Amino acid sequence: MRGVRAMLVAFTAAGLLILTVPPARAALVTTVSLAPYLAGSFTGGNVVNSHWVQVKEDWKGPSAFSQVYGGISTLAGANAALGLTTGDTGFVRSADAVMGTVNAGNDGYNALYTAKWGAANLPPLFTTGDPNQADYAGHVWGYLAVTTPGAYNFGVLADDGFRFTLFGASGGSESMALDGLNNPGRWGFGNNLQLDTGLYRFDLVGYNRLQTGVLNLGWWQGPKNWAFATIPQANLFTDVPDVPAPVPLPAALWLMVSGLLGLLGLARRRTVASA
Repeated sequence: MRGVRAMLVAFTAAGLLILTVPPARAALVTTVSLAPYLAGSFTGGNVVNSHWVQVKEDWKGPSAFSQVYGGISTLAGANAALGLTTGDTGFVRSADAVMGTVNAGNDGYNALYTAKWGAANLPPLFTTGDPNQADYAGHVWGYLAVTTPGAYNFGVLADDGFRFTLFGASGGSESMALDGLNNPGRWGFGNNLQLDTGLYRFDLVGYNRLQTGVLNLGWWQGPKNWAFATIPQANLFTDVPDVPAPVPLPAALWLMVSGLLGLLGLARRRTVASA
């Protein structure tokens, strides 16, 4: 969406960072450590959850801009739209779906930007050729698995805005947000993230007002790969996978172990008595 360029707001445990341009990867000198939400090795991911809502072009959202011009123009408006249901003023349609990758864009995006950023799947609200593919918001959430520890960064390709939060252990998290109306672009954290092997929970909200719309979640791991790539399905989970419980020892084995320990104790007592 062409319009007012908003600032990128990155929330970290250390405070609030406000950046007006995407950070250059070469200039990243700080690495923030974030322990996994659940440590361990997780493979064979499935899908992630998503909820989508479209509103009418003249829907009055909470922002001053929306009150005058209508539509979704801010993160607050996106959150308000995502709470609408059938019968609410301005509601058009909604959809709940699972996604193999976080890569959703309308026909306008695919027509103009496939060569630059790659093709995107249509949001589950729309079908190809649908003439009404604007003023919508999406909420995507689930877990992503880090299989190789190291320095990472995440890039959200969005038009118009988004908020992305990555959750780790003990309430730790890192967030970034782009508010207002913006041209399409990919935005990343102002710091690299030092991640360990395990699961991290994530939450992503994105929205579009007019024209092109896209929401894509990518990552890179340095220093081997500095290019953002869409996070593959193998690393995404709708929920925490079942963690196999320790296999209990058979009762007969416990009896044998207990007997051996008893014999060792008796032998030790006899040795001490002899001395």
